[in-house]
Amino acid sequence: MVQENQKSSDSGIPDPLLAQVEVPAFPCIVHMRIDGGEYRGTVANLAGIEATGNSERDLLGKIVPMFKRVVAEFHQRGETIPWITPLPVPEPTEIKRFIPVHL
Repeated sequence: MVQENQKSSDSGIPDPLLAQVEVPAFPCIVHMRIDGGEYRGTVANLAGIEATGNSERDLLGKIVPMFKRVVAEFHQRGETIPWITPLPVPEPTEIKRFIPVHL
């Protein structure tokens, strides 16, 4: 029996808030540039993912869910993710952003 002032972790019952859950995280590397006031970005480490936005936040808010969806599909099927290696170097007009993405 757990006393009122005794924490559940002292009772041998795992505390669900402290339970270790493995959540896979993947690197989303975006090369972004500003073109005529429009932000354009390409995922540099996974082919075929591009987006545009009115700001950096808008762009990343579009490109990260696309990255997450593509990676999740490969992960769920148990397939190897076709990462681009070596990672391309950003052009002089591009900014590199690294976003860790959890599935």
